[in-house]
Amino acid sequence: MLKLRMIQSGFRTAWTHKVRAIFMILSVMIGIAAMTIVLSLGKGTEQKILSQVQKFFSARTIMLVSGGGRMEPNRPVSFAGNLKLHDVEEVAQQLADITEWDAILPVPGKEAQASGNSTPVDIVGHTPSAEVVHNFVMVQGRFFSETENRALARVAVITPHVRERLFGATDPIGQMIRIDNVPFQIIGLIGPRGMDPHGTDKDNEVLIPLNTVLRRVANVDYVMLAKFQTSNEQRLNETAERIRSIVRERHSIHQNEEDDFMIITPVRVNELIGNATRIFNLYLPLVAFVSLLVGAIVVVNLMLISVSERVKEIGLRKAVGATSRDIALQLLIEASSITIVSGLAGIVVGVLLLTQIVKLMSLPFTVSWSAVILCFIISALVGIAAGYVPARKAAGLTPVESLR
Repeated sequence: MLKLRMIQSGFRTAWTHKVRAIFMILSVMIGIAAMTIVLSLGKGTEQKILSQVQKFFSARTIMLVSGGGRMEPNRPVSFAGNLKLHDVEEVAQQLADITEWDAILPVPGKEAQASGNSTPVDIVGHTPSAEVVHNFVMVQGRFFSETENRALARVAVITPHVRERLFGATDPIGQMIRIDNVPFQIIGLIGPRGMDPHGTDKDNEVLIPLNTVLRRVANVDYVMLAKFQTSNEQRLNETAERIRSIVRERHSIHQNEEDDFMIITPVRVNELIGNATRIFNLYLPLVAFVSLLVGAIVVVNLMLISVSERVKEIGLRKAVGATSRDIALQLLIEASSITIVSGLAGIVVGVLLLTQIVKLMSLPFTVSWSAVILCFIISALVGIAAGYVPARKAAGLTPVESLR
């Protein structure tokens, strides 16, 4: 009951100085709101990256990428024309664990024209098995066949954004589009796929048989990458090593020489995701914590000012029997009560702002409840820490000095 009266007295005293109380509340509330938002955004961002990666990279997937660069900070990936279609075919023939595969050659920055409209698109050459390897969902029409691939057929499968920009609501199946003045007949439309982990819009692509791209569009004899689906997840690393051995042998790479290609497995992808989300999970929360620390300093200063202004009140209370412990406890309760309320307000404000931010950033709405609990604990600790120094100062005053 005594502590409840102390809390009530603390709030009455704080409300007597409204401007000071508002600054105390805002200083803690802003820091707590920032930490709630940052930690929740980090969790939401990680979930979005994982969901995107899982669309394009399952647990049984191995990717073979042209070029000897490494996907690490400050070492950009350098693609080279050293990965041939025959290399990919040889790997698939030698390894029984590989159930499906697709060799890919993207040709970005092309112009597609149809029905008097034009739009920039990315041309991507695929093998017919791409429909299975990439889990394409055919909304209309069909995917191209191996016969069409071998015959260098000028057929194309388009994506939602291309259909919308060139044909609007018109049925695109059977219509013609021109790419670099080369006509292609549209035979299929695939469903939306969104952005890939590299930020490429997969809904702005025109898919063409790989051999057609190699001979009629790009006029090259290499592919950019290959995607393999394996039958045994447990032997994934062993399969990856066998792929490395086969390609090294075909490229005549000596024992002490580095690979002129990359092999990417789910383990490596998880490492890359961890590196990408580290800034959200570590560095940005530190920035928010600094904001909270500044708020704590503000609360300490305002509480010290409050003690200086209440010297006579403290002396009078001591004169009528209040102990130093009672005085210190009251100031601690005042500071911690205000910061706890500020912390709760900060959590509410942070969650409300988070709902708007995730809409703008197209992220899943995820509240990190561990962050909420952490913020509540921190707000209480800030109050205790902020009230400790003023409480010691007030407790050390004698009635004679206070009432002089």
